[in-house]
Amino acid sequence: MTDQVRVTIEAVPRTGLTEQRLRQAVAAHPEALAALEVADPARLTVSFAPGLGHDPGDDAPFQATVFDPVGNRAVELRGALDRPERAELRPSADRPQPSRAELQAAAAILRADPRFPAGDDVVVYRPMPPLADAENPDGTTVRRPTLGVYTPGEPTGLRHRVVAVDLVGQSVDWTPAGINVRMHHDCERSVPEGVDSLTDHGGPDQVRVRVHRGSDLLWDLLVVRPRASSPQNPGVGGGVELRDVRYRGRLLLRQAHVPILNVEYEEGTTFRDDVSFETRFSATGSDPVGWGWRLCTSAPRTILERPDTDAGNFQGVAFHHDGQELRIVSELAAGWYRYASDWRLSDNGDISPRFGFAATANPMTCLVHRHHAYWRLDFDVEGAGNDVIEQIDDTGSIIPEPVPIIRETSRRRRHPARYWQVRDKSSGRGYQIHPGPFDGTADAYGVSDLWFLRHHPRELDDGNPGPRDRAALNRFLNGESINGANVVVWYAGHYYHDQAHPQPHQGELIGPRLVLI
Repeated sequence: MTDQVRVTIEAVPRTGLTEQRLRQAVAAHPEALAALEVADPARLTVSFAPGLGHDPGDDAPFQATVFDPVGNRAVELRGALDRPERAELRPSADRPQPSRAELQAAAAILRADPRFPAGDDVVVYRPMPPLADAENPDGTTVRRPTLGVYTPGEPTGLRHRVVAVDLVGQSVDWTPAGINVRMHHDCERSVPEGVDSLTDHGGPDQVRVRVHRGSDLLWDLLVVRPRASSPQNPGVGGGVELRDVRYRGRLLLRQAHVPILNVEYEEGTTFRDDVSFETRFSATGSDPVGWGWRLCTSAPRTILERPDTDAGNFQGVAFHHDGQELRIVSELAAGWYRYASDWRLSDNGDISPRFGFAATANPMTCLVHRHHAYWRLDFDVEGAGNDVIEQIDDTGSIIPEPVPIIRETSRRRRHPARYWQVRDKSSGRGYQIHPGPFDGTADAYGVSDLWFLRHHPRELDDGNPGPRDRAALNRFLNGESINGANVVVWYAGHYYHDQAHPQPHQGELIGPRLVLI
């Protein structure tokens, strides 16, 4: 058939400093080693440092966190990719999320502890919060990843306990201060997968995806898997990340991801969640570029579609075209939370960013809480500048009357605003941003619903400086012009979860609809 759909996937290298190159740069940077009080750079934790900005070249800027897990200290380097040894050194309070290797090493220490419960059904899983560091009398701190111990067969005692493990001291704290989730009841159905079962077998970090219908090239974009998504190093990732998104040959989005994901409980607990830790879900098909990328023959199913299990046959990013749209999906884990990071690219040019919320058996999510997901949409319609943002209000007129927004600002989704749009001032092309039916509106913790900002390469997240992990995007509002500029839109969705009194939308994906102009 002449209109047959064909999806192709090709591995593409990223521009940036490899882990090896960054480690070499640190070894040649005496100020960094002195600041961390480390003689051997081999013990430091470093990761890939991508080039920043649009179309980064060999001389693009970068920033990278260098972490010493023994001293539990970090510094940040800011420099250029072609001369990282000359990078500027800055202090950093960043503490990376525990890696899979750290969690597995901590689990081995935990199982060797004489207090570890007996039984084949005991599960050691990843809980919240991910760290429970301890302060020494001299002011230094000890890095301590947390682990959950789930004993489903325990008839009278505690089914769930959260412990802290000192990897250097090879010790377990069974009652870490500030963590009060040692309870016997479960709030979800599926038993969590143990930390030993979650492995990373490599594979490309980034691929180029093309969607052809017959001889027509509809979509051409880069997809970054969550484990490598921006922002990291520092940052907690952004889920499945899209870059350089072109429809029928025209550039529309330079970057799209979810760099901020918060949860707030009505009793006061808050978390800033990891958006880079891939976990298993169900996907059937072939792996054209190796491990972690699957072209599916049927729709992939995350924990939202399979609520009775935390298991699956795949870990990474799955693609499926249903005849009308391409779905790009991955499942993420942050402690006992499970998230679906999902994009829908329609053949007519519309884009539907989606995010879903679930959890495994745990003692927390039965308490009323709200999730807040913040998409960062870097629009580059027809190129990096000359875009305008407009608001369309419900005025009763048959013909919409766009009102330009010419300065950086934030907005709530409430009357009279109906939707917003980003257009290239010359061609008129762009996207309308229509709120999703389940996206809610911000409470005091959620801050706002949309931010309209001028693009700056380092403003990939809020740096998590706010109290109680609250999104701090208002720090970027400094009155800059966004009229005919390179613009970024932050869009927040707010998901209310009351397990005792389920809302009609529970189990639904939230997110806006981007309608092609």
